[in-house]
Amino acid sequence: MAPCGAARPDRREIPLCRDPRQPDRRRIAARRHIARQARLLRRAQFRSALRPLAAHRALQRRAPDRGCRHDGRRGRVIDLSLNEVETLSTKAARGAGFSWGLAEDIGRAARRIAVEGDNWGPALLSLFEDTQSFAPPEPARAKRWREGAADVSDGRPLCPIRTAALLLDDLLPASAMPLTIMDVGQPIWLDAMLRRSAMRIAHPAAPLTPKADVVIEGRAGIAQPVTGRRGAIDGQILAALNSFAARTYVPESERSRMRGAGGGRVDDE
Repeated sequence: MAPCGAARPDRREIPLCRDPRQPDRRRIAARRHIARQARLLRRAQFRSALRPLAAHRALQRRAPDRGCRHDGRRGRVIDLSLNEVETLSTKAARGAGFSWGLAEDIGRAARRIAVEGDNWGPALLSLFEDTQSFAPPEPARAKRWREGAADVSDGRPLCPIRTAALLLDDLLPASAMPLTIMDVGQPIWLDAMLRRSAMRIAHPAAPLTPKADVVIEGRAGIAQPVTGRRGAIDGQILAALNSFAARTYVPESERSRMRGAGGGRVDDE
């Protein structure tokens, strides 16, 4: 038996060069599949004496673009998870001027709209752009709703978010329904917020209708949330919503940089 560490006579000597099947031409390496390139690199036993092993190779790489696809009608479309839809909508609503409580309601409503279609992005952006023109429901008008009297519009579209919050906080009596509310702005949001209650809109308007009269009626059961779908959004609309969400961030300052993680002597304390 050969001593330990000695080379066996039947084993061929390992060549001190790279695999001859791996050419040095860049044009061939550029067309080689990534998995095959990695397999060839693992066969080499030693690095070259002149340069690192295959450091000059042009490997094919693809930047990760998670959830991005191209739609022939809308162009670049990004698929977000429903949790991302709700989080982004909540932050953007707060940046648009809604309170945190209403912003969370908007986030949940946007999630319900995203489950049913791809109009949640344009509808959310239209809501933020028209917020200043919406009128909150007046107490006298809400009193007429509860009494079952005919609604009278003051000419301005009603804010769908504040109207839904009023109806959910103080439920209408059964004797007041069906209730017709005049001139509701962006009625898709009123419908989405009432979805998880004992009320619903009898005849929902089209998704991007700017203003419409709605009829609210009662129902026996509460709609259950639907899961397992993603929310598609156009890239430009996503950038616009991110600009609203950025308004909730704290401006950077010298004090925040010093007290943040890794700043100043925070990690030494």
